[in-house]
Amino acid sequence: MFVNTASNYEHSDDDDDDQSMVSLRMGRTMHRTYMGRRSGCSQPFVLALLAISCFIFLLFQIASVVPRKAVPPNFAWAANASRNITLYIRPNEVTALLQPKNFCQPNPFILFVVPSAVNNTKERVAIRRTWGQWANTHASRVLSKEESPKKNNHKSPLEPYVHPAQLSKLVFLLGKSRGQNSISSSVLEESRLYGDIVVEDFVDSYTNLTLKSVFMLKWVHQNCPNVNFVMKVDDDIFVNVLNLEQALMNKTVAKTPLLLGTLICDARPIHDQWSKWYTPKYMFREGKYPNYLSGTGYVISGDIVNSLLKAALSTEYFHLEDVFITGLCAKSIGVHASDHPGFSYQPRAISACLYRDVIMGHGVVPSQMVILWNRMNHPTSFEKCHPIKKSKLRSHPTKKCTWR
Repeated sequence: MFVNTASNYEHSDDDDDDQSMVSLRMGRTMHRTYMGRRSGCSQPFVLALLAISCFIFLLFQIASVVPRKAVPPNFAWAANASRNITLYIRPNEVTALLQPKNFCQPNPFILFVVPSAVNNTKERVAIRRTWGQWANTHASRVLSKEESPKKNNHKSPLEPYVHPAQLSKLVFLLGKSRGQNSISSSVLEESRLYGDIVVEDFVDSYTNLTLKSVFMLKWVHQNCPNVNFVMKVDDDIFVNVLNLEQALMNKTVAKTPLLLGTLICDARPIHDQWSKWYTPKYMFREGKYPNYLSGTGYVISGDIVNSLLKAALSTEYFHLEDVFITGLCAKSIGVHASDHPGFSYQPRAISACLYRDVIMGHGVVPSQMVILWNRMNHPTSFEKCHPIKKSKLRSHPTKKCTWR
């Protein structure tokens, strides 16, 4: 009995040791697992976290390199802005902040009105030095005195080789400057020297060009009511005044009432907000514009200046001035614009032979104006010229327009 009892005790001790070892191992395992979870050192979890972090970092790097899509500029004439032109033009008031006195005495056959930005001094000087000599005798005299020491300089403009038969005059139309002074000191000095500057009471911008053209009609009506013809012409245009005069003296071409230039038809509004010619749908709801003349340069007969002004004052503002004046307003008074191959809204080659046969060319910078002027007024420039067909005078095709 004793031995058996002892044997039983021995077996019990071994079982207790085994159980203790198992409990110890389980405890260590549970402790490691618990500590691993607490410290975040589980290997799959760490790898996943690292991968996500790298992915987010790469996304930020790519976002900083790839350019963001630019936001189109806000259109100047908001949908809730008043488009009543009378509010801006004030037809019964004298709104010119600066203007020459008695400019149209004696009455000119052609009055050239050049809308120009305040800072475009070089363009205005180039016009006075070149084709403006055919039109602005006072400015020509001032310039000839200023340039007398440079007579041997080949870049100086020559005297006109041929003079127009009719009297013409030229005036520059500007808006007011931004800031405290509506008229800058440089514009005041320019006006004092040349006497050919008009500054109207509006802020000049591309979307305000219609205001500029309506101010032109108002100023001409008030100051030059008996003028035969008015040519609105941009300050990057070279005008062959001699050819224009001949065309306007041709009764077949110049039947009044007259709107003459480069005729554009079947043009549609552009709804791309990045376009220079962007038109919001609230400004023009029709599918096509009426036929109109390119705003680079067009002629208006003096007998419809007041009619166009009245039509403009009773028509809702539209920012594309050529469409507005020669399209919408002309349509409202029943005048159809006429096309002439001597006009072009595209640049022409700086060639005396070409400009000998045309009326105007677009996109001519000041240095090119002087070159072209000198070539046209040199006696030998046309000796090697050949006749140019009318169909070749401009690069864009002449399209037959229908009138609605």
